Amino acid sequence: MTTAVYLRISEDRLGEGLGVERQREDARALAERRGWTVREFVDNDISATNGKLRPGYAALMAAVKSGEVERIVVFHTSRLWRNRRERADGIELLREARVSVVPVKGPELDMTTAYGRGMAGMIGEFDTMEVEVKSERQRREAQQRAEQGRPAGGRRAFGYTADGMALVEAEAAALRDAYQRLLGGRSLSGIAQDLNAAGFITTAGGPWRHNAVRLMMGNLRNAGIRTHRGREVTQGLWPAIVSEAAVRAAIAMLSEPKRRTNHVGSARRWLGTRLYRCGRTDCGALVVSTYREKYADGRVRRVYRCPSCGLSRLADPADKWVRRLVADRLGREDLADLLVSGPDEAALADLRAQSMALRERRTSAVKLWARQVLDDDELEMAKREIAEELAAIEAKLVEAGRENALAPLLASEDPVADWKKLEGRIDEEQAVVRALTTVWLLPPPPGRREFDSSTVHPDWKPANPVR
Repeated sequence: MTTAVYLRISEDRLGEGLGVERQREDARALAERRGWTVREFVDNDISATNGKLRPGYAALMAAVKSGEVERIVVFHTSRLWRNRRERADGIELLREARVSVVPVKGPELDMTTAYGRGMAGMIGEFDTMEVEVKSERQRREAQQRAEQGRPAGGRRAFGYTADGMALVEAEAAALRDAYQRLLGGRSLSGIAQDLNAAGFITTAGGPWRHNAVRLMMGNLRNAGIRTHRGREVTQGLWPAIVSEAAVRAAIAMLSEPKRRTNHVGSARRWLGTRLYRCGRTDCGALVVSTYREKYADGRVRRVYRCPSCGLSRLADPADKWVRRLVADRLGREDLADLLVSGPDEAALADLRAQSMALRERRTSAVKLWARQVLDDDELEMAKREIAEELAAIEAKLVEAGRENALAPLLASEDPVADWKKLEGRIDEEQAVVRALTTVWLLPPPPGRREFDSSTVHPDWKPANPVR
């Protein structure tokens, strides 16, 4: 049997200010003075508070069960246990195995005696209390920071300086562009590609991927709104990068159940996939893409097929014709009439104020319930009414933030040329087509071998003059 030395090292606070080697030296020195042969078990930067698996501790307890360990040397008992349940189980296991605990700092604990087990429990309770008091203090401080509108802290947010109070202009501009692209039809994977191509990296130091983009763009912090524990608290003290309407529209878009999560599928590879509709009577299903035999020169013959009725049309000539139709439409003088105007900034500010006031009412209602001014039914009724009003206001904010996919083209000096530059960026092309028209693929005439443009029918959407 050997003496086990258990070391639980915290990377940020190394055991009462002592480093790894100092703890190891002190534990080994204690064992050496007493002539014990030691075997070391180490957990690096894993808390003993939350019950998370500690591989070193698990291996130590397995050695105790198998009768390989006579005693355990630790720097302090808090290094061994801080979780009540784990401590109770550990004390019982050490009692059965007749293994004592010898701290470098603190009294030796003989687990075969009631006194030793009692001392281990009492010291452990003080260790646990210390952690809980610290946690409560941190929660109060975090709540106070939130109510004051100060940044949450932690890792730097993309677009902001390390203290969260000022903008990093290049990143902020990239983030504004990302919102415009998302609300204009660009996929998360496409936005990640754009950011990587522009030389931006995440604040963790890695390349952008669609999940990181989703988290970034779904954060109300970018609109200057302070949240805490998943709830909106107040207006932040830092500058907003984009409007609240844009962020809420992005959140709504990313939360849609029908939003595809396949970021490499055919829906983002071919213009008409799940965009064009079957033109057969009483069908109207969205078409998908598939392949047939190859052309004479070896190129693959791509086909749009209706999954409902089986209508099949060659894809390349249909896409070429739709791109030409859109270019012709973008060249017309009434193009600007297609951009729908939204509420002005004053109206948006009023919506934001109403939203914050409703949240304050909800908090006040809960406080009144806690003071027994409101009963359970009255509280639920108040919360339900407030939730309905909030939903209506946030729906208006979401709608205001949905960018018209034509907006970048309308701002261009040459919309047709900019449309042609989008070729291959399928998500953005689809957003423009969707904003302009519904494309119907009609059955070709019997026996017809050549492409007939009349069988690709655009149902143009009416212009909406800005008032």
